[in-house]
Parts: sequence; structure tokens; C-alpha cells
Amino acid sequence: MTQEELRKIYKARLEREKQKYIGKCTRIDISILSKFKNNKIDLSPHSFARLEEYLTGASNE
Repeated sequence: MTQEELRKIYKARLEREKQKYIGKCTRIDISILSKFKNNKIDLSPHSFARLEEYLTGASNE
């Protein structure tokens, strides 16, 4: 999955859940999630994996 694909899924999920809640569940700072959502940064591989697992329910391990 690419950063753009994950960003699209994340934005869709934000219609149902709060960014603060997703940050708490993934242990990713909400300022990082906000910058990612607004296409200002790409996530680190570790954060990408955490968010991808949370959004898709798939583990890469």
C-alpha cells in the first residue's frame, strides 16, 4: 500500500471516528496524523505500519 492509498482510507475513516481517538489507538501523535492527512508529510515506516494495521485490520508481520 502507498502513502496516498493509506491517506485516502484514513480520510474516509475520519468521517466516522475522531482523529484524537485514532491517535490514541495507534499511539501516533495527532499533530503527525493531521500533517499526514493534509499531505504535508509522509509517515515513518513504523507509524505507517501502525496506521495501516488499525485501518485495515491487517498485520504485516
